[in-house]
Amino acid sequence: MKYPLSIIVIIIFIIINFISCSDDPPTSIGIDLLDGDFLIVSTFDTQDDSVTQFSSFFKEVVPLGLSSKVLIGKRDELEATALMDFAFFIVDSLQQDFLDGNITVNQAFIELTPQYTYTDTNAAYDFTVHQITSNWSLGFTSDSLANLTYDQADLSSNKNFTDSIYTFDLDNDFVLQWIKNSIDSSLGENNGIYYKPTMSTGKVVGFQALTTTSTDAAKLKVVIEKQGSFVDTIRAFIFADVSAVEADLPVLPVVDIGVQASVTIQSKLFFDLSEVPPDIVINKAELILTEDTLSSITGSSFDSNLLVFKITDSSDVTIDEGIAILLSKKNNIYTGDITSFVTSWINNEDNQGIVVQPASLIEGLELFAIRGSEYPELSERPRLRIVFTSKE
Repeated sequence: MKYPLSIIVIIIFIIINFISCSDDPPTSIGIDLLDGDFLIVSTFDTQDDSVTQFSSFFKEVVPLGLSSKVLIGKRDELEATALMDFAFFIVDSLQQDFLDGNITVNQAFIELTPQYTYTDTNAAYDFTVHQITSNWSLGFTSDSLANLTYDQADLSSNKNFTDSIYTFDLDNDFVLQWIKNSIDSSLGENNGIYYKPTMSTGKVVGFQALTTTSTDAAKLKVVIEKQGSFVDTIRAFIFADVSAVEADLPVLPVVDIGVQASVTIQSKLFFDLSEVPPDIVINKAELILTEDTLSSITGSSFDSNLLVFKITDSSDVTIDEGIAILLSKKNNIYTGDITSFVTSWINNEDNQGIVVQPASLIEGLELFAIRGSEYPELSERPRLRIVFTSKE
């Protein structure tokens, strides 16, 4: 029987292709399993299997000096205060006139640029401003407030708050002395000013902080006069700013855990993986968390993602900060690939669990509530789904 030439060509192509494919080396995934007769792909899922898991949340105070926002205000029991320091650079020709009292301050005012509100934009808002009498640095935190000293007198007046700018006057005599101290440090020490929200305040406002690129950080402008000579406006430059947020653990449903920026609230998760078979290759390990949207609280702008870190010492919740895995959010579900974590645990590294943090740890005040390990609906508890390859 004779075959058409086209059929013969197709048959030859198939044979060549088969031989070519058979020469390819095996991929690295599962290479250690190839000495068996068969490979089996299986799934370990904490939603389906009876797996022990634990979850909790805790507070760990962190410095907010590198944040892009300065937070000032109150909401319920949460209170955000702020410290600012300005630097004066007085030209040589004016320094002696300031020291001799030949120059007066006619007006001094500060401009703040609002960028964020937590939470009700229409809530009452006000703060007082005080002279700081103790030293501080960008490492200042809410734990440092106990050692902060400041004058009780309110230095602010004539406040004007709009959507685009907040302004207020500072006491003229205070600013004049501030300038003199900057010229001659023997006259006194400059430690800046302290912002404290009033009791009637019902929201927190985030103002642009000092960053390497920002031109909208706090500005201090001073109108000076030398009698019979000139009236001029000089500007002090923002030198340092930092927020301190005081708050207890948030009140959440007993079956929830939570994470909150700036306070800072973080969550711990632990899955018992003792039932995962040995001598396997982890193809993928996916962490899935469900948000309790009714208990979450967000501000006017925020990053809704979370970060996961591996715990290296559970006694004091030390984490490996070198490896952070993003949990992205879609609707009310967070997901992230933690294959590297699970692989290390399967390969005999001590499984001490993971920590969940806000992706923007020191930005804003967002509180994300998450269904915990005791939530009655198994399908909404923290879930770990592991796809692995093993021998038959």
